[in-house]
Amino acid sequence: MLIIKFIFPFFFAFPQEQVGNADHDFKMSVTEVVYTEEKKAFEVKVYLFIDDLTATLTGDPMAPLPAGKTIGDYVVKHLEVNVNGSKQALSFQSIRQKNDQVLATFSTPVFTQKIKKINVKNSLLIEKFKEQTNMVYAILPGKGRETELLNAGDLEGEFSF
Repeated sequence: MLIIKFIFPFFFAFPQEQVGNADHDFKMSVTEVVYTEEKKAFEVKVYLFIDDLTATLTGDPMAPLPAGKTIGDYVVKHLEVNVNGSKQALSFQSIRQKNDQVLATFSTPVFTQKIKKINVKNSLLIEKFKEQTNMVYAILPGKGRETELLNAGDLEGEFSF
């Protein structure tokens, strides 16, 4: 838990000028899988460095940010969420850009079963950056937050509740 308190703020602390190209050493994404009781569904938020994303999608870290649908399609191809063994369809909701990061949000269909286990497979940006780390949080109301650090050697994480 201590590592989370330091890495997460670090991820969002850089102004664009300092990490404006894919040559920065810190290769990381953050994915939050959050169950919302009022919607009875999961909200999935994916935070990515823009230059790493554009380098992966276009080959050029300085290229303009691709269209939201392109980013959404890429994320859906490289992120899989299974709950109690059932694959959840991710529906693209929005893209928001802030400084040097992009936030892509997704939702799942209604899920009313008791949540026992969440499996996440995350290969975002790994085809371009072998040193990529993908931090994944699973958050359930009343259960707290669990964290997995995934990378090229370990693409899958499991959360038990």
